[in-house]
Amino acid sequence: MTNWNLYRILIHFLPKKGKINETTLPESMANNIKKILRAHRCMGASIALFDEREITGMLAFGAARKNGEKARKNTIYRAASVSKFITALGAMKLHEEGKIDLDADVARFFPHSLRHPKAPDTAITLRMLLSHTAGIHDGNCYNNGIAKGMPLSEILQGDSFCAHLPHEKWEYSNLGAGIGGAVMEAMCQTDFETLMQETVFAPLQIRATYYPQKTEGLLADACRILPPQKGPNFDAEKRKSRPLPPAEINPEAHYALAHGNLCLSAFDLAKLGVAGMTPGFLTEESLSEMRKTIQPFGERANNLSQGVGTFILQEPRISPRPIYGHQGMAYGAVHGIFFDPEIKKGLAILTTGASEARRGVLADLNFDLISLFLGEKHG
Repeated sequence: MTNWNLYRILIHFLPKKGKINETTLPESMANNIKKILRAHRCMGASIALFDEREITGMLAFGAARKNGEKARKNTIYRAASVSKFITALGAMKLHEEGKIDLDADVARFFPHSLRHPKAPDTAITLRMLLSHTAGIHDGNCYNNGIAKGMPLSEILQGDSFCAHLPHEKWEYSNLGAGIGGAVMEAMCQTDFETLMQETVFAPLQIRATYYPQKTEGLLADACRILPPQKGPNFDAEKRKSRPLPPAEINPEAHYALAHGNLCLSAFDLAKLGVAGMTPGFLTEESLSEMRKTIQPFGERANNLSQGVGTFILQEPRISPRPIYGHQGMAYGAVHGIFFDPEIKKGLAILTTGASEARRGVLADLNFDLISLFLGEKHG
């Protein structure tokens, strides 16, 4: 019995809670979603479905806060690693506009050396950083340092480089993706928040921010379902009360934004899904570039490979077609943005907490929702 199998058994004995608070979906579809959310002991969630043009349905379920405040269609969540897909949308748009070069040596723009100790002559590029192939990983120095606000220059002096060489293989790295955002602001000489507002959010009429302090409306907590916690692991009110840092180019601190700090609603995440699925905001060439396999996940998950800020899911149990998007898991919350460009359907899910059991990398909850909406018999 694997650890995840034991976890699934324990989760099964937790009470099934949560009701649908709001929905625009047909009753039978809404009830199917409710069954899945309850099966994975989801505390609360907002879900949006979309096609090639618009949002086609919404559902809000359960609680957005540990105190029981209800999740709504417009509830805002910290999207965790789903942020990486949005960062990639911004990078591709800037690349189209000729403002950045995905394959340039970042040493020309960035104040800190990212050269691998075993490959000092190998250039590190933004494409590598956004595809987890730069030979950078989340070492103990990063994991301890990000919680303490340690400057990037100190983290890079620690155990932040992989045993393998750059571009040799895939290794998921929040640090590498976060540095990618800091590199973008260095290339454009604009702080990352402003850069993404001007490049992505304003053109698409999306309300989103990398600073919880700037959110308007209800910001959700994030809570671990098992083992249960007395308080939220991501405390929305505490995060909103932190002082807002100045808008400035600051790679020493801004490595902590692009990898997982984006705050937005499921409705706005779905709008970004439309932009990432259908030519318009980006050209077909740019969208294809995001979806090209750069490296497989390898032993971590034989059904997933990596594009530019994009997961490529090839799972015959769900569909013979590839499905694209990204997953986010942090503080107990499970999120996702997934779409199938051929059938022109997608889904966005943001939660306050759910079962964290996973099949390799993909969370069980996301697997079941993808199967429901993008699976072959439904597609």
